[in-house]
Amino acid sequence: MISLVKEAIKAKQERKKTGLPSASMELQQTHHDAPQEKQLCRHTDAYETSTVKCASCASEKKAARVYRWKIILGLVAPFALQALDSTIIASALPWIASDFGEVSQLNWIVSAFNLTSAAFIPFWAQMADVFGRNTSLNAAIILMLIGSALCTGAPTTAFPVLLLGRGFQGLAAAGLNVVVRTILADKVSLQENAKNWAIFSLVGGISYGLGPVIGGYLTRADWRWCFGINLPIAVLALIVVFFVLRKELLGPQPIPELNETAETGRRTKFIARLKTVDFGGQIFFILGFGLIILALTWGGATYPWSSPAIIVPLVLGVISAGIFIYWEYSLAPGNMMAEKLPWQRAMIPWELISNRDMALLFYCECATGIGMYAVLYFCNIYFIAVRGYNSDEAGVQLLYFVPGLGVGVYICSFMCIHWPRMTFPSVFLGTLTESVGLGVLAWAIWADKLSVIYGMMALVGCGSGMRFMASPLHGIGIFRHLRASVIGLMAVAIPFGGTIGLTIMSTVFNNTSGLDSHSGEFNHVQSKSGEANEQAIHQAKMGVVWAFVAVTPLVALAFPLSWCIGNVKLGQGPPGEDGPTDIVVKGSYLLKLLRGQEKLRVEKNAYRLNSSHSGAWSDSIASERSVNVPRPVQGSQQV
Repeated sequence: MISLVKEAIKAKQERKKTGLPSASMELQQTHHDAPQEKQLCRHTDAYETSTVKCASCASEKKAARVYRWKIILGLVAPFALQALDSTIIASALPWIASDFGEVSQLNWIVSAFNLTSAAFIPFWAQMADVFGRNTSLNAAIILMLIGSALCTGAPTTAFPVLLLGRGFQGLAAAGLNVVVRTILADKVSLQENAKNWAIFSLVGGISYGLGPVIGGYLTRADWRWCFGINLPIAVLALIVVFFVLRKELLGPQPIPELNETAETGRRTKFIARLKTVDFGGQIFFILGFGLIILALTWGGATYPWSSPAIIVPLVLGVISAGIFIYWEYSLAPGNMMAEKLPWQRAMIPWELISNRDMALLFYCECATGIGMYAVLYFCNIYFIAVRGYNSDEAGVQLLYFVPGLGVGVYICSFMCIHWPRMTFPSVFLGTLTESVGLGVLAWAIWADKLSVIYGMMALVGCGSGMRFMASPLHGIGIFRHLRASVIGLMAVAIPFGGTIGLTIMSTVFNNTSGLDSHSGEFNHVQSKSGEANEQAIHQAKMGVVWAFVAVTPLVALAFPLSWCIGNVKLGQGPPGEDGPTDIVVKGSYLLKLLRGQEKLRVEKNAYRLNSSHSGAWSDSIASERSVNVPRPVQGSQQV
């Protein structure tokens, strides 16, 4: 008996060393571990369980953990920096505008940042592929240093210098946003990307929420510290990226337009690669975006809506936007510009622009930006102008937005990674939550229900957090081989929506609040006495209420639009040679559920797409630039 026990212990030790079960024990182990979740090892073609592990798989998982922590340590500071810079001046905004004597142009301090941060995101997506992740990341951090220095040192008699600095900061934030997201998607499966992005979504959400609080306390000393604080953080980020991440980041990627593939690698020189950048698309995009924002910013506040100063840029902006769309279409394979400029690579490939899910996701992300910026900027105005709080007290009130944001990110992470491992539920519930929260928030401000205001701020934060991760994952699941472009397009949406929302809200507020913007009395509403004080406070409150009412329908529209979105079910298990299988469902996923037609295993319009476990472009079918729905990659199965 003792000898049998010794032999069993010896056999167990042998299995531990090799990581492989014997042929006889494999059946016993399979039976014994039947209730446990088993995964097929790609090295041994045997099943792994909680007690039987493959040494090679364990080594790969350890390497993946090390890589993940390097990514977190190296990128958390740059990513937090761009998120913090989006909202840190929310509490300081009235004081900055008053010091410069430009309260009537208050929204330009925000719009200058949002305009460039949205307009240049697609540009940075191309830079990350053409010149590599490391070069693009360092360039963005250096631009942040330049912009922050300009804002910190801008004289109060030189308002354009401040706006120039904000523009540089926006340009840098665009680069940090898209390059960091692209790095997170490199070298990992979609499921691993979801885990990484969950961490950074939480970091970004906390930074968004803490921005006004930090800005409020810094404003007590001097509002210039809101920009000066970026300088040491940016320097630290440069050092960490150099020593921790430099060797891990992917370099310039093979460009199919230059007959480069994953096998041949980079074969062309700098000038040849620069020629592939879609400068035409970038110019038309910036012109269209900028002129439309300019018209919306001036309309009603600086010039009447019927003025040529409004009509001309608005019309030119719409025309430029139309030309941009046509330009991207003409660069699609088989079209005119693609034949004349075969080396040119579209800034946003036509197959993304023409895809219904991408269009719907873009609008939903725009709605996220509208709701989030509305709370962080105009709730702050409410607390200062109506409640009489100083900047740091007003910033503290905005902290109620942060717990909701964290809860939303956690819910999204759970739904995408654990159960049901789908992107649709998070997008659907997030749009509903944010719409309800914003609508009730407008009523609560009108009724002066402070506890309800706090609760609805958290609810809007929850709705925003639920979509931070789900929308990009959905897009990457559909267009895995275009992940940099997908990330760029989704990253454009939040600042774009935020800019549109703030422009509309600022216009409505200026026209309904009764404040004399040109006199700089915005942050001195409480200084009046008697009936004049009550009237000024009431008008300021109604200005905020009507500002929220003006954008609530735009946010609410995202809810019915989300009904039409498809679904991506994330694969589970080790990536293997071809990656875990992700299932993409075309058409309205909700409609199919209601009709009882959606059973993911038998859905006729579902495609099994492999998630890459290797570097960028290794999983891509780079030569397939079809404008139709992407075909399954080799080894996939149409269900």
